[in-house]
Amino acid sequence: MQAVILIPKALFLAFVLLFQQGGGQVIPGTFPPPQPARPGLPDIEGPPTVARKGLQPKINPAKVREEANQLSKLAQSIPPDVEKATKGQLPQDLLMRLKQIEKLSKELRREISP
Repeated sequence: MQAVILIPKALFLAFVLLFQQGGGQVIPGTFPPPQPARPGLPDIEGPPTVARKGLQPKINPAKVREEANQLSKLAQSIPPDVEKATKGQLPQDLLMRLKQIEKLSKELRREISP
């Protein structure tokens, strides 16, 4: 019976010695500890922004304002129709208005961005 008890103790001691040699090593596949902040570098807290020097998009304010107003009106008309659609009553022009919203938003984005 004594031999049965000694074998598990020997295995335990072998595992302890094996893992004790690893000390402070980082196990592959795990994340390294966070690095301290380096002096002289700014802390970045948000997403990067694009600085456009000298590149001002040529925006037609009247056209952009008109498209934004149309987009707003169309968007406000959608929730009641979606509520009707959940009850089985699909308005015929709902899909057309959704496509128009998509078209207006693409045009607006194209005009605002360079």
